[in-house]
Amino acid sequence: MPAPTRAVPGDVIAERGEAARGARVDACGRVRATTCGEVFLEDGGARAGVGARAPVVPRVGDVVFGRVTRVLEKAAHVEIAAVNGRAPRGGDFAGVVRRQDARAHAVDSVELERCFRAGDVVRAKVLSLGDARSFYLTTAGDDLGMVRATHGTSRATMLPIGWTEVQCPVTGEVEDRKVARVDE
Repeated sequence: MPAPTRAVPGDVIAERGEAARGARVDACGRVRATTCGEVFLEDGGARAGVGARAPVVPRVGDVVFGRVTRVLEKAAHVEIAAVNGRAPRGGDFAGVVRRQDARAHAVDSVELERCFRAGDVVRAKVLSLGDARSFYLTTAGDDLGMVRATHGTSRATMLPIGWTEVQCPVTGEVEDRKVARVDE
């Protein structure tokens, strides 16, 4: 039986499993709603509950994906699109990759315009909460950095050809980036 999308107290929302917020397990092991609201599943369906899901907010150590909105001399600004694989709820979040946080080595010689371009999609890790407007992010890891870039003229998706370069498959033009290692 598929789980209902909305429930009122007493409705069976799962035939078995653990109860999350807004639910309880009855004597037969079924998960029943204790409040009115939207039904949600957690932990791959192992837990069921009713109500609004907790908002997804970036925390220190979380892996985020975002789009670079602008690159300045000292920082690249990122619009966060996903936190640990989930879309953020409860507001739009912005991040900043400072020059010293872009790479793990040769930090003093980092030129951000050679690491990122506006429009790039990056994988980063949350370093700290930063200021009131944004989170501080880092791409100083082999698995962190640019994961998708589009060529400015051809609009083709660039292909990584090394740790620091991507190439347009249409024009053959090579551009500098801080490329993330993608596990296959």
